[in-house]
Amino acid sequence: MMVSEPAPLGAALSPALRTQTRVALLLWPLLVTYSHLVSAQELSASSVNGYSLHPPYFNLAEGTKISATATCGEEDTGRTVQDLYCKLVGGPVSGDPSQTIQGQYCDICSQGESDRAHPITNAIDGTERWWQSPPLSRNTEYNEVNVTLDLGQLFHVAYVLIKFANSPRPDLWVLERSVDFGQNYQPWQYFASSKRDCIERFGQRTIERISNDNDVVCTTEYSRIVPLENGEIVVSLVNGRPGAMNFSYSPILKDFTKATNIRLRFLRTNTLLGHLMGKALRDPTVTRRYYYSIKDISIGGRCVCNGHAEACNAKEPNNPYKLLCECQHNTCGLSCGQCCSGYNQLPWKPATTYNANECEQNSFRSSG
Repeated sequence: MMVSEPAPLGAALSPALRTQTRVALLLWPLLVTYSHLVSAQELSASSVNGYSLHPPYFNLAEGTKISATATCGEEDTGRTVQDLYCKLVGGPVSGDPSQTIQGQYCDICSQGESDRAHPITNAIDGTERWWQSPPLSRNTEYNEVNVTLDLGQLFHVAYVLIKFANSPRPDLWVLERSVDFGQNYQPWQYFASSKRDCIERFGQRTIERISNDNDVVCTTEYSRIVPLENGEIVVSLVNGRPGAMNFSYSPILKDFTKATNIRLRFLRTNTLLGHLMGKALRDPTVTRRYYYSIKDISIGGRCVCNGHAEACNAKEPNNPYKLLCECQHNTCGLSCGQCCSGYNQLPWKPATTYNANECEQNSFRSSG
């Protein structure tokens, strides 16, 4: 990313520029590793032999199938309802007085009205529109809501960036992944407001320092009640791990970053202290202020090509969202995971930084 002049010290960055900066920092270890290893080998960018090839990173969330177990303005049966909800930030100084109730800025969510609907597809459409869960005033069971993204195929995921809308970030939740198209899920990272919650809900090991590439940790950084709206959560699945600076030679980290599906399993909304205790638990003027909302999910990842491709593109007219590696090194398959026919002289291997492990053509010796 290039800028004409550095911003003055302390100058505020625009939301878009802040996001670009975060993304660059999340990918930096991988990019530095790649450049260092290539320079060590003194290989040109166009060279095919001698180092691992990788397609570029892109936002996997665009074009994925996304679903939520609950959405405001509709029941589980799909029937449209009207959910009254209010914001924790209070009422506006100026605006429509009819939207201010007891000092709270309130509105209606209804999937039957386009200007009041907040479907889950809003979370990946690239606009300022947002998805919103039912408020706890409908039922406190909506503390537990899942948001699932079906990536359609196996990818390497470097980071997940979530931007929230008119509610605080969740108090307690789990980022999960599946590598078998949603049949089974396993935790990627835990989130809680205190170390005590981390230990009680997820175990003592989750608060210990990362020592292995596949350690699943619990962080308290993103569960504070502030900001009350427009907060962000940035999850790097590579940074800070032992194999981060040598990804091509880190099979455990490679496996740890693979996913076909990603699930946000929200367990508890963030509340003001004491608000959901005793009598307040049944007070709709309190519980209508608690819900989840997401205006953007970005997932930085790339195709799994086993080091044998530097491009990954759509090639199936009937499935434009399915990407195929443009395999090199005489490899074939969706992820370049096998030698092409006639190139089985040596067993297939993934490419590494120092060895392309190119499949070699069969040699035939005459018996005469």
